[in-house]
Amino acid sequence: MALILTVALLPGCQSDLARVGIPLAYALTGLCVALLISPTPVAAVVGLVIGGLLGAAIYNNSLKRQFLERPVPSS
Repeated sequence: MALILTVALLPGCQSDLARVGIPLAYALTGLCVALLISPTPVAAVVGLVIGGLLGAAIYNNSLKRQFLERPVPSS
């Protein structure tokens, strides 16, 4: 029920979905891989954190690329 409510209310948020979605997707992927390798709570936390950090770095890198590709207005 909470997931349905979140999905229903998400379009009303002013934040950018990619800012949260990309790190969250990598965090969940890291969680799944870590649990496949070693099904312990410590592995779950480590996989979640490392995946989230990797996703944040990838989002940050794509954001930098967008800023660099924008044409500079001439004054």
